[in-house]
Amino acid sequence: MKIINLSEQAMNVADVLELAREGPVVLLTTDGKEYILAEADDFDREVELLRNSITFQQFLDTRSAVGKHRTPLEDVAREIEAELAAQEDDK
Repeated sequence: MKIINLSEQAMNVADVLELAREGPVVLLTTDGKEYILAEADDFDREVELLRNSITFQQFLDTRSAVGKHRTPLEDVAREIEAELAAQEDDK
């Protein structure tokens, strides 16, 4: 996957489409918005590739860590177990 920061690298639509023929393209706009461009016929394949992409997963991890509260997995597991136990008690 190619990441293009449009505030650092100006590109025209034809150039971006050419890159998208090779694989998904993430466009970072000057106002901070993000867009993903991928060939429509390959959507399912692209989803699978993104799931397996270490670079994309790191990108998501970095993005989700900025300015957001993160709950440890152990806390989530404890909450789920408590809810399941309460449901069993209600039966």
